[in-house]
Amino acid sequence: MKKRYQQILASPRLLICSFICVSVLFFLFGIFLQRISQPDKEEADEEYLTTTTQTKEETPETSSSVAIMYVDIKGGVNKPGIYTFTAEERVYDIVEKAGGVTEHADEKQINFAAKVSDQQVLYIPEIGEELSKVNIIEATTTQESLEEEKININTASLSELQEIPGIGEKKAQEIIHYREANGSFQEIEDLKEISGFGTKTVEKLKNFVTITID
Repeated sequence: MKKRYQQILASPRLLICSFICVSVLFFLFGIFLQRISQPDKEEADEEYLTTTTQTKEETPETSSSVAIMYVDIKGGVNKPGIYTFTAEERVYDIVEKAGGVTEHADEKQINFAAKVSDQQVLYIPEIGEELSKVNIIEATTTQESLEEEKININTASLSELQEIPGIGEKKAQEIIHYREANGSFQEIEDLKEISGFGTKTVEKLKNFVTITID
C-alpha cells in the first residue's frame, strides 16, 4: 500500500486523477445531501403558506366606522347619566348600560323596544308618576332642539353642508347641483339619487339633516 502511494505521488498524472476523483465524490455527496434535505424544506414552505393563508382567512375584515351617539338617561335607573350608543341599540340597551331600572321604576310605562335618538333625554318614570306629564316636556324640548341643530339640506349653503359629518366639499356640491336641477328634496331618502349616497350613508345622515318644503 505504501508503495502504491509512492507511485501516485511520483506520477503527476495519477495525482491529478486522484484529486479529480475525490472532488467528484465530494460533489456527488453534496448533491445527495441536498436532495435529502429538499423535501423537508418544501414541507416547511408548504406549512408556512398554509398557516399564512389560514391566518388571512381567519382575520376578520375591518368593520366600517359606526356612528356614535349620546343619550341622557334620568329617573328610575341605578346609574343615571350620559351614555353612548349606536343606531341599532334600543331603550333596553341604554337602561342596561345605566345599571338597570330601580325597584321603584314603573316598567309598565316603558317601551324597552323603542329606538333612541342622538342627544335624546330618556326619562324612566317611577311608580306613581304620570309619564305624560313628566316626559312630554322632555321629549318636546329634545325634539325641538334636535330639529334646530339639524341642517336643512334644502336651504343650506356649501359651507353649511360641509358641517354635516361625512359630507365633504364634493358631496356638498352634488347636493346643491341636485337642488338646482330637480328642485327641493321631498324627503331625505331622495339623497340616494345622488351618486355616492347609499342606503347606509343616508340612514346615518338622518341624525344630522332635515328638510322643509316650501
